[in-house]
Amino acid sequence: MSEVNLDLLDSSIDELADLKGFEPIPAGTHKVSIKWDTKDINGMPSVILKLTVLEGIECSNSNEELPEPGRVADIAFMLTTKSGERNELGEGQLKEVVSSLQPYVGGDSPRAVMENSEGAEVIATLKVRANKNDPDQKFNQIKSIVWPE
Repeated sequence: MSEVNLDLLDSSIDELADLKGFEPIPAGTHKVSIKWDTKDINGMPSVILKLTVLEGIECSNSNEELPEPGRVADIAFMLTTKSGERNELGEGQLKEVVSSLQPYVGGDSPRAVMENSEGAEVIATLKVRANKNDPDQKFNQIKSIVWPE
């Protein structure tokens, strides 16, 4: 049986890592790599698009700094509502993304496009929106995705 090392509990409180808050990638245009996942979010099947910044190109707000490479944000496309009905907004947002990628990676279904584009490097134009129930919580949304030339 392995021993659990809890020496950190005997250190000072200041030595504990600070909690990092979730911050979206700044609105603007950035070169990102993409990864896909699926998961259940509060009982709703969802597709997750994970964006990792490779290079900040331009922020929409000139007062913001370009995001550092390695910064990550997730975009969730919820495919059903809490009542189990189709979520046309989530489906429509996912359709826009996979439709943008499909000409470059092929695939006859959203799943095929997702698999074919796994790890792709693209230019994404993002916006930031506030959670309607908690305006302090902000999320990214995709305005457009293009293949780099």
